[in-house]
Amino acid sequence: MRSAISQAIVRIHAEYYGKGATQAKTYVWDNLVVTVLRDVLTVAERTLIEVDRADTVRDVRAKFQFSLEPTFRAAVERLTGRRVHSFMSQVDPGNGCGVEVFVLEPLAQGNDDDGPAAA
Repeated sequence: MRSAISQAIVRIHAEYYGKGATQAKTYVWDNLVVTVLRDVLTVAERTLIEVDRADTVRDVRAKFQFSLEPTFRAAVERLTGRRVHSFMSQVDPGNGCGVEVFVLEPLAQGNDDDGPAAA
């Protein structure tokens, strides 16, 4: 499942940004899915960074990711079989890494696993 999520996230990036990450790894813990992406920046974004406009890259990415939220949610829900409660996305223009974070709806009561303890 983790590999399928990574592939889906990279595919979405490639389709909508015109470039997918060169590396992606997904981690799943209890109700949390995190996909870490490397080398996500487009040529246009790298050009903006070269002229000290990393803030513009962050802003545009945040707005674009917000518009793509239903697409990301649908992919993760299909692959996990669970509803996404919350979605967050961030890019680090300084090193070209990105992260997609999904908080899933809790499993039904009575599912006793050994995941992290709640504080």
